[in-house]
Amino acid sequence: MREETKEICVLGGLYFVFGYIFDQMQDLFNYFNTQGFFEFMASCLGKLSILIDIIFIILFFVILFGKKIAVLQRFIDKSPKSAVYFYCIGFVGYILFALNVLIFGSAEFIAFEETTQKYITISLACVNIGGVIIALAWASYDIFFRRKKDEKTK
Repeated sequence: MREETKEICVLGGLYFVFGYIFDQMQDLFNYFNTQGFFEFMASCLGKLSILIDIIFIILFFVILFGKKIAVLQRFIDKSPKSAVYFYCIGFVGYILFALNVLIFGSAEFIAFEETTQKYITISLACVNIGGVIIALAWASYDIFFRRKKDEKTK
């Protein structure tokens, strides 16, 4: 596996995990939508989420053009088990992102009835959740079973 591919997938995994956490926290603060602290925190998390998006896009293109990111490489070297989890989540995340763009980006999706759009949206949410579960299961298999098998054959 090329190092750039591994770095891009680990970066994607970090982005998808932290993006999900910030989005859920923002939704939680929006749920308690009272004037004051919760509204302030929701707006701060929204701005932080945009900043994370921008940093991800910049780092994605930096890796794509062949530069190494020392912090990311150090993370991969120091915690290889966590890097495998983030790699799998990033790999599945990119595939699911492309699938979502293909479906929601098409003009035919807008032409569907509202109930059909809801079914498609719910189906894609289930596919997203299933994809993440499969990614985590694959990473666990890779870490706990495949590496032990590889060590026995050496």
